[in-house]
Amino acid sequence: MIKLTFYGGIGEIGGNKILLEDKNARIFLDFGMSFSLAGKFFSEFLQPRKCSGIGDFLEFGLLPDIKGLYRKDYLQGKRKEEKVKYDAIILSHAHADHSSYIHHLRREIPIYSSLVTRQILKAIEDTSSSGFSDFLHLKESFKLVEGKKGTLKWARGKEALVERPFKILEENTFIKHLKIKSFPVSHSLPGALGFIIEGSEESIVYTGDLRFHGYKGELTKKFVEEAAKIKPEIMICEGTRIGEEETSLTEKELKDKVSEIIKETQGLVVVNFPVRDIDRMSSFFEAARENNRKLVVNTKQAYLLNLLREVDPGVPKLGEVAVYISRKKKGTIINPSYYPDYLIKQDYNPWEQEFLHHPAAVTFKDIRDNPSSFVFRCDFFELKELIDIQPPKESCYIRSITEPFDEEMMIEKKRADNWLKHFGLYPYHQIHCSGHASGGELREMIKIIQPKVLIPVHTEKPHLFKNFYKNVKIANLGETLNF
Repeated sequence: MIKLTFYGGIGEIGGNKILLEDKNARIFLDFGMSFSLAGKFFSEFLQPRKCSGIGDFLEFGLLPDIKGLYRKDYLQGKRKEEKVKYDAIILSHAHADHSSYIHHLRREIPIYSSLVTRQILKAIEDTSSSGFSDFLHLKESFKLVEGKKGTLKWARGKEALVERPFKILEENTFIKHLKIKSFPVSHSLPGALGFIIEGSEESIVYTGDLRFHGYKGELTKKFVEEAAKIKPEIMICEGTRIGEEETSLTEKELKDKVSEIIKETQGLVVVNFPVRDIDRMSSFFEAARENNRKLVVNTKQAYLLNLLREVDPGVPKLGEVAVYISRKKKGTIINPSYYPDYLIKQDYNPWEQEFLHHPAAVTFKDIRDNPSSFVFRCDFFELKELIDIQPPKESCYIRSITEPFDEEMMIEKKRADNWLKHFGLYPYHQIHCSGHASGGELREMIKIIQPKVLIPVHTEKPHLFKNFYKNVKIANLGETLNF
């Protein structure tokens, strides 16, 4: 008998945390952040306290209050040491609403993902300034070690670092008796997987997040074909766009539209697209190249590209893509002939320093002096770079991210619009395509797979599934379903 407990992803888009139990096996399908719930209590400048461990998260229900799951250093002074009760976390992909809260988990619990997802999480861990990005490694926050004179000191660096048992999913992976079959699917983040899980009696399909209109949409179709073959008892299906009938632009159609705008622009082309969406980056990269321009990305994106190139030679590489070196701290990068290299490096994080002398590196001076040679990726936090770049009048802005869907995002967008108006980049072009399948595509996928029981997750409108499918079970948050 399989039991499914839904600790997230219910009545909301994201936050997936689904516990699967079968005989003596207990695994979580994803362990992500609920943006809607976290946003009720916290913001960029009001964060949970690190010194409280999991306390602040439990207080507001951001984490389920269950034993044997959370890291020891976050339990100190709150609960007695607990025996590990879970066998694995299976990650569908590296978006925060599916993976972010693995930071809080016991280091003994293995985490399984695709190799690309592992590389993305490594990039986030290495480059994040947040205190909640222990993914591949765990930094023990309250560990005391003996100092040189016999006194105690807090562990730092390697003294506090513990490697997690991070494992790469094969085509068939066994966790106890559970057979996990993973399939690459198209999404707005590389490395995404869908799953077929064969238990002691029942089989389960878990879609994760997917779409059909990306550059690798054929992978999603292949997953659907394989899922249909097993005639699953249970299908846990994402439903982000269940209420949207229109299909999205394909990535190729988006690329063609962007290329046409670039062709008509004489000055600088300023763009914004999701920081780790490599499909979207490839669209802008190709559109720029078609118009004899070079796409410019920031150092975090450059770091990620280098990691992804180790496992996927098809992603753009530095050299073909330029990396933007912004002014930081003392601003020494603007005068490298005056400041010695060791002083310039002090302005940057260790992971950024490899880009300072890279042949693909550009500064605001390069873009300001040759605006028609570049497509400059600039998100909300990088708008300040426009002060130095001073885009000429013939410039344009292309916004390729989702429209705001909450009050905080609306405020941020209005603030960004003020910047764009100031620099003559408003009105702008809005060209975006979703990372999720449309309602019609979801219906067709479910029709092909034909599960005995359909469970919608990752949607605000689960009831819409009942309009077209006979056996839909809508779970409540924290509810356990037995099969």
